[in-house]
Amino acid sequence: MQTTNLAYSKKDDIISEFYHEWGTNMETLLGEWKNVNPKTGQISRVEILSKEGDTFLHCHGKVDDGEQDWGETPCELFSDNVGSPTIEGFMASYNLGFVQIEIVGNIKYGVMVVQSYNTFKDGSNRNNYIAREFFCKK
Repeated sequence: MQTTNLAYSKKDDIISEFYHEWGTNMETLLGEWKNVNPKTGQISRVEILSKEGDTFLHCHGKVDDGEQDWGETPCELFSDNVGSPTIEGFMASYNLGFVQIEIVGNIKYGVMVVQSYNTFKDGSNRNNYIAREFFCKK
């Protein structure tokens, strides 16, 4: 990876005079979200939680007899631009032992889009894969 002394790499990295403290508008992100596909073999539901100033993702994976609780993991939050106070996306990671899962989510038009990048660590020779699914607020 190349390092530079740049302060910004594109116009949208520069803070304008209209800058707002970011992260102040999180209401649309927080709460429980359900996968719109009831036959999913992926993540069945997610919850975005705020605790003592930190944000956490709580995922449940779909299994034959219901759901597998993955627990909570810290989230990194993103606004739609450098000056926006509205949080519209997040990244989080789960290490479930046999698999490392990187999760990226964003909200567009009231729908949460969640991508998961799944890397197997157990020597099973299963293909790593990406999944993208859609969620609505419960």
